[in-house]
Amino acid sequence: MSRQSTTGIPLVALFLVSLVLFGPSLVAASSGDRNPTFQHCLKGCQLTYCEPHQPPIPKYLSAFGWTCKENCAYECGHSFTDHIRPGSKHHQFYGKWAFYRFGPFQEPFSILMSLGNLYVNLKGLEQVKRRIRKENRMRGWLNGLGWVQVNTWIWSAVFHARDKPWTERLDYFSATVTIAYTLLYTLIRIFHLQSPLPQHSSSRLLLPVSAGIAFLVLGHFTYLLSFPLGQFPYGYHTKFNLVLAGVHNVLWILWSFSFKYPYPTFKLGGGGAGRTIGFPKPYPPNPPLTTQPRPKEAATPLILVCLTTGAMAFELLDFAPVFRVIDAHSLWHAATIPLTIAWWHFLVEDSIALEGSLLTARGVSGVGLQGDQKPLTGDGGGGLSASAASGAAGQGDGQSVNSPRTPNFAQLAAGNIPGSGIRFPIKGGGAKPRSPGPSPKVDKPE
Repeated sequence: MSRQSTTGIPLVALFLVSLVLFGPSLVAASSGDRNPTFQHCLKGCQLTYCEPHQPPIPKYLSAFGWTCKENCAYECGHSFTDHIRPGSKHHQFYGKWAFYRFGPFQEPFSILMSLGNLYVNLKGLEQVKRRIRKENRMRGWLNGLGWVQVNTWIWSAVFHARDKPWTERLDYFSATVTIAYTLLYTLIRIFHLQSPLPQHSSSRLLLPVSAGIAFLVLGHFTYLLSFPLGQFPYGYHTKFNLVLAGVHNVLWILWSFSFKYPYPTFKLGGGGAGRTIGFPKPYPPNPPLTTQPRPKEAATPLILVCLTTGAMAFELLDFAPVFRVIDAHSLWHAATIPLTIAWWHFLVEDSIALEGSLLTARGVSGVGLQGDQKPLTGDGGGGLSASAASGAAGQGDGQSVNSPRTPNFAQLAAGNIPGSGIRFPIKGGGAKPRSPGPSPKVDKPE
């Protein structure tokens, strides 16, 4: 949502201010249900169909919590919208547009898009399990991120299926947990609060930072729960989430720009005992400005943050649903599906590359590299020694790391399995293995 460029800051600032000022009003607007024509229809419907002697509403509606009054509001909302002349203003009713429901489900397209997001997050978890080594300690954090998002999209689907005060709260609370956890992972990853290598100890800041975000979110939820069911401080809730998401976006933008622009450093304390503080290296111990080749995912977070910010325009530029099915909010959910796929691809690739960078610096090659990609190196073109890498990364015990490697086809054809000490004799070189001889013949029974 925020961009660290001279041309982008005014546009993004305008977007954030607009979203804070007008976003809550888009949610709470309900000019339709205050219209006298709608109210007249609603009262007539309740008197006609909601009296005790009248037949009840269909079972498929009552089974999902529909009441006769809610069904009347649904019918009158569509009747009111049917008689709007072309070009006239469309109205919302109780904060929502008039959607055609699918059976008992209120917003079928939003439900479908929520389930689509649920699916791609499950596929993201599958990538984590399949591609990231169990020894990589970033794997556990990414698993947590995946399941947090799965929970969020389940409640998003439930909320769009049946808009109730309790489903609304669970949807909003789950979204806040996702934003907060995403920010926590970003802090852990960028500031190296935990290394992917099990030999490295975690930063002393890991627990305080995690606890700080947890208490911040719990305080937010405590304040929201102080409001009676049916009332919700949309403006405050929107601003809270914007701040968390804004910090997350700024950090990833700075991370991407660190490969192109030098950042200032600050020295604390005088003399030789002073400590230099600067923006962390994306893949320590390699300096980002001189690392060759540059990581292929270096610009990915910047691009994804910009695309996500652009997609959020659907939340701001609200419009009446097309065919009374597809509205701006559902298109926002549709846009997050490819964005989520791209984010998962980046997070998995980044975790593998970070582990590979640290292991390469410790003298273990081939982990986290793909194809014929060469290990990342800093100035001078040569690799860094294990002791130098340990000092540059700020951690490490100098011990070698045994990393499982799968032989490729060329190695198998050469009869060599790397790291195992096994080398098979090949044609034309060395003694051939002695054959055990022909198998003994066994007479078949008559």
